[in-house]
Amino acid sequence: MAGTIAADTLTHSTAGSIATNYVVEGSCKAWVNFNGTGTVAVRDSLNLSSLADNTTGDYTVNFTNAFGSGDYTVSGTASGNADASRGYTGQMAADHSNAPTASALRTKFGLGSNASGHGQLYDSVYSTVLNHGDLA
Repeated sequence: MAGTIAADTLTHSTAGSIATNYVVEGSCKAWVNFNGTGTVAVRDSLNLSSLADNTTGDYTVNFTNAFGSGDYTVSGTASGNADASRGYTGQMAADHSNAPTASALRTKFGLGSNASGHGQLYDSVYSTVLNHGDLA
């Protein structure tokens, strides 16, 4: 059975109301939490068709349902791989040499800088990627 629910506001019995555009436009449309070390293992996800391990600290996130374009926002975290001089730090960034597409995002995880090293890629034990934008 297919159907449509049309509403401009969602109301909770005790928590108040919210306009539906906040839900439609403001919700995370795809995310993944994975172990990026050894054989990559997805812990949990939403709208993920697959996750490719390209090389150390370099992954491609493929979406089940495509975005309207490659112009969505990206954020993420990386932690759990100690570096003697930088500790458990990590930075996630979209790989802009491979522009995001509606159906996939290439992302890289790197360590922060110190006096002797600048941002080399690494496999993180606790890796997350979150995507916000309009689905197609």
